[in-house]
Amino acid sequence: MAGVTRRARSEADKELRRAAILDAARDVFDAVEFDEFTMDAVATSLGLAKGTLYRYVPTREALLLALLTDEYTGWFDAVDLCMRDAPADSVAPLLVDELLERPRLMRLMSMMSSVLERNVPFDTAREFKVFLLARSTSVAALLAERLGCTPVRATQLLVHLHALAVGLYHHTHPAPVVCEVLADPALAVTRIDLRTELRHGIAALVAATRA
Repeated sequence: MAGVTRRARSEADKELRRAAILDAARDVFDAVEFDEFTMDAVATSLGLAKGTLYRYVPTREALLLALLTDEYTGWFDAVDLCMRDAPADSVAPLLVDELLERPRLMRLMSMMSSVLERNVPFDTAREFKVFLLARSTSVAALLAERLGCTPVRATQLLVHLHALAVGLYHHTHPAPVVCEVLADPALAVTRIDLRTELRHGIAALVAATRA
């Protein structure tokens, strides 16, 4: 993070500062539980005063929403690239694999509606939703072509994919005390494997979309 403490004056400097802030947020987020993710921690890792950090990001949740945008961009880019030559029967596993290769994305997705979008300014929330719409529309067009369905049905598939992934993520990441409870062999049937259930669920969604 060399040079981060220097005041950003030009637009290029400001963009470098924003990138450094996002990198620091990523490192802190990966290292702590959500409740321990603070603007103080990010500022300290950058060698910045917390007040300086707030010049770039209005709230903790807005910072994490920016991180989620970056994670979504990686997923959308990967799906967009793979989908161009993907046969219909490979769509479901492709969508699952690209999600599960991004545990940070899955973790942030699980907080999006319930936490991250609840303490951000209007402009930040709107910018995020406009971004999601644009990228979803682009990927939905490719999905529609591959699955032989309408773009509307393909968009619905993406919405249901998000809901399924978030729901299963919560079920497969229970509280520590619940993990201890589920270690009981008698409760083995209640344990859920994320990859298995996500593949099964998305395959069903894709089949319904093609019907």
